[in-house]
Amino acid sequence: MKRVLYLGICCLVVLGMVGTAAAIELRVMTVWGGLQKEYLDQMFAEYTSLNPEVKISHESVAGTGAAVYIEVLKTAAAAGTAPDVWFNWGGELSGFFADAGYCEPLDEYFEKYGWNKILIPWTIEAVRRNGKLYGVPISSHGMTFWYRKDLWDRLGLTEPKTYKELEELCAKTKAAGIYPLSVAGKYGWMVMRLLDYLLEYTAGPELHDKLNTTEESWDRPEVVEMYRLFKKWADEWIVPGFIQINPDDARMPMYQGQALMVFEGSWMETVFKHDGQDVNNFRFFLHPTEHEPLRISGFPEQFMVNAQSKYKKEALEFINWFIQKDVQQKWLGKALNSTCTIGVYPDKNELPNTYEFRKVLEQLQDVYPPTDQAFPPELMHKYFEIQDSVALGLVTPEDAAKRMQAAIEEYKEETGIKVFGSAPGMR
Repeated sequence: MKRVLYLGICCLVVLGMVGTAAAIELRVMTVWGGLQKEYLDQMFAEYTSLNPEVKISHESVAGTGAAVYIEVLKTAAAAGTAPDVWFNWGGELSGFFADAGYCEPLDEYFEKYGWNKILIPWTIEAVRRNGKLYGVPISSHGMTFWYRKDLWDRLGLTEPKTYKELEELCAKTKAAGIYPLSVAGKYGWMVMRLLDYLLEYTAGPELHDKLNTTEESWDRPEVVEMYRLFKKWADEWIVPGFIQINPDDARMPMYQGQALMVFEGSWMETVFKHDGQDVNNFRFFLHPTEHEPLRISGFPEQFMVNAQSKYKKEALEFINWFIQKDVQQKWLGKALNSTCTIGVYPDKNELPNTYEFRKVLEQLQDVYPPTDQAFPPELMHKYFEIQDSVALGLVTPEDAAKRMQAAIEEYKEETGIKVFGSAPGMR
């Protein structure tokens, strides 16, 4: 009888343990698929092993692009079925969710968990909206010129410190029968990076930021000059026919020795490696702007917490674990392509350029965002149309500046928005 009673108690204890294990299902949505998702699932399983009461349910919306991902998330948020934690970019791509009240304000938790001391300062500022923090930066990226070292050395080139020196570099490269730059015009965003850089140069940081928020008119000399310089690049220095080129094909002229450079991100060394290239044959330099502080095109990615989640505490504990230095270092290069956590670097021998770029991203005081994060998606179609028209010679730089401002004013009239990047009460 005692044996039966003992076994019965043991069964109840076991059943109780099973019943309490993973009692909380924390839904996390990301854009990552393939091998990275497999590693992420392993990473999330590690969290569950440390916190058995929490199971991470990973919902991946991979391979859809930013526009589709945002629409999926908007639909879920409106229906009340959004995940507890979701990945997002910055700027206007994430701004909708903050403005609509779908995500939890997190300022007090930055203080509670000490995230201000863990994360790169500019990444925190980059996700701030209307003075508040609605997300936790989890990865940081910068974009600038990457070049082929063997071509560079053969031409005897040196890193340009001014825009004039950059143009001289391009002229010397073209004279040697090599196009200075390869970009892809399809979808618009790769060409946009070059325009963003040129605008940082012609306008300077303060005006560039005000143009991004549309506090200042785009129908002005600095914007005209930006389009004029872009037309020069399109006519003289970019591989011909780029308007129709797919982004995945843009680096091929560089691999084939027909182009010296691409304008790409801090992630490029892993792309070179994946493409079977010798990573030691590529370098990057920070594009000269002649303004202080030197800014490059950069952006963080973030986790946001559903304001309606039943498991906010668990969501915040998960994010706090996720961004810790030891966790980030362990999973960098597998589940994680990048990080915002200070002091986390890839293997210097395996990825020397990525190691150096991570140092740069930590040391930057500020960045400027890609225009497709500063502007709402609905306006970017017109932006891309205008940049293509300039490249093709269909409109003058002067007309391009006027058309861009007209498109902004039309969008503002339709939506009632006065300034981009602010909450409804500020618009």
